[in-house]
Amino acid sequence: MLLRAGNICAEVAPTDGGRIAQIFYNNQELLIGRAHKEPVNTPLTWGCYPMAPFAGRLAHGTFSWNENRYSTLQSYGQHAIHGTVVTRPWEITEHSDTHVTMSITLDDGSHALWPFAGTCEHSVHVTPEEVKCVLTIHSRERFPYQLGWHPCWKKPDSAHFAFGSMFEKDVDHIVTGRMVTPTTGPWDDCFTDVIAEPTLVINDVAISLTSTAEYWVIYDELTHATCIEPQTGPPNAFNLISENFLDVVQPNQAVRAEFTIRLGPSI
Repeated sequence: MLLRAGNICAEVAPTDGGRIAQIFYNNQELLIGRAHKEPVNTPLTWGCYPMAPFAGRLAHGTFSWNENRYSTLQSYGQHAIHGTVVTRPWEITEHSDTHVTMSITLDDGSHALWPFAGTCEHSVHVTPEEVKCVLTIHSRERFPYQLGWHPCWKKPDSAHFAFGSMFEKDVDHIVTGRMVTPTTGPWDDCFTDVIAEPTLVINDVAISLTSTAEYWVIYDELTHATCIEPQTGPPNAFNLISENFLDVVQPNQAVRAEFTIRLGPSI
């Protein structure tokens, strides 16, 4: 499905995790595409996909909530990663030449993916200046949640951002909850306290990223791609001692996050 406005075109793939498969500016591809030839090609390595109801690594795929222990699918070695909706098909609920809204249940009916009842909605809207994404969870009961996006950008010619804080990781690359001073890259790390929002340039296309989410994961260890991922909480937030990092949705409530990708010629 192609959404077009001005010089911007977004290819949306509802059956591939409800993701944006590619973003074009003046016919220039900006994301790592589905058919890339890098050694590792999985649903986690291309496009810009939504993450819900958690983002990043969830240690051992388990967490405690309301004095009960819950588990989800261990999809990344011994851990769970990037939620329950990235590999499943979404249903289109409305669309036009510039807009699409898709929906999916957080669990597949087995309760093996997610133990709580709810749905997720992903809306993508294209204007001549930007691609705007909105993720919304509609709950049927109370549970912890996170929302986020994972764009896999082609390796940029330049990238700029600044954050006041970075999360410490353990030897298994799991966030501990302790804040440290940001280090120099390369990174596979979560940051917060935004000082300068991320901007990048790819083949003379200037890209600026903004989000209502307060946390950003920067993954630039790959030679062919850089991932700059807004999310509403840090990875492994469900297992962190501090509840400062934990968001909770109430029964019959809708919670949402926004991600805006502004595009234009670099100067």
